[in-house]
Amino acid sequence: MKAISVGEGYGRVNLIGEHLDYNGGCVLPLQIKNSIICELSETPEIECISIISDKYQKTLSIEKLEKRDDWADFVIGSCLFFEKKYSISIKKLSFNIRSNLPLGIGLSSSAAITVSTLKALGSYYKKDMSDNELINLAYDIENNFVGVGGGIMDQFVSVLGNHNQALYLNTLNKSYELINIFEDYNFLIIDSNTQRILSSSEFNQKKELCLSASKKMNLNNLCEKEIISKEDIEILSDEEFKVCKHVVEENVRVKKAVQFLKDDNPNEFGKLMTESHLSLSKYYGVSTDELNKLVSLSNSFGALGSKLTGAGFGGAVVTLVKNDKVEELKKMILENYNKAKFI
Repeated sequence: MKAISVGEGYGRVNLIGEHLDYNGGCVLPLQIKNSIICELSETPEIECISIISDKYQKTLSIEKLEKRDDWADFVIGSCLFFEKKYSISIKKLSFNIRSNLPLGIGLSSSAAITVSTLKALGSYYKKDMSDNELINLAYDIENNFVGVGGGIMDQFVSVLGNHNQALYLNTLNKSYELINIFEDYNFLIIDSNTQRILSSSEFNQKKELCLSASKKMNLNNLCEKEIISKEDIEILSDEEFKVCKHVVEENVRVKKAVQFLKDDNPNEFGKLMTESHLSLSKYYGVSTDELNKLVSLSNSFGALGSKLTGAGFGGAVVTLVKNDKVEELKKMILENYNKAKFI
């Protein structure tokens, strides 16, 4: 089948600011070159749609656009929401999904597949969506159809980011700035190659703790706070205090990191990355032994700083290392953690 329209959605690595995008905070993701491509072709013999995936090595014949509770929901949801937005009927189409973006390791494959599908549909039906329309529609699909429940960072950087500039995003008012990354340094992504144990219930539990802490302190979002007072500590449960401490202090770290990036100060930037990881492990409780080991090994073998990327509970870490030390670092990592994969 010959593709008649194509859409591409990029993954991302979050340099600092985990779990802030649903707390009204600031984040600093970087779009990566790995992507998901959706190729759209006409299939007259199919009544509804079919989905072909190189990652899952299977073809799905979808007879009705409805939720399946699996990876195909990102494509199905994109079709349903696109139909509703433009009052059209999607049928007799095949979606060929190709990816060199690893799935489920915290690099935003969910946003990438949604963005790529919407772009392909927009091209096929000649609907010229603005960047903001695309971002908001992709966010709506993931949250209100698939049920991922995250913030808007992933969709934002997939659409508006690039590979050479970090995207400094205020998730509350959606203002953003693109900032050049360090020359002669690499943000190396290391996959722990362990199954992510993130479940929707665990993720939602963290969100609920953030919401309950906000309500007790009469806040709309936790990131309205810049410091946790003694009075705050007295009214928060232990678990609420822990998530609140990470969120409030992480938001401050992001703003400091942005200034270090602008000042071309990779050493101080790296320190903040490691501080971020320690907070994610100790207070937010989303790291694993494998991720902690990779962070420790990376920093021991010459990295300026390292942290988990994404929601946590497994997946990958990102480490800041000088270009001329990358290969040596990879060698030392593999000697001490042979399951590691480099993205």
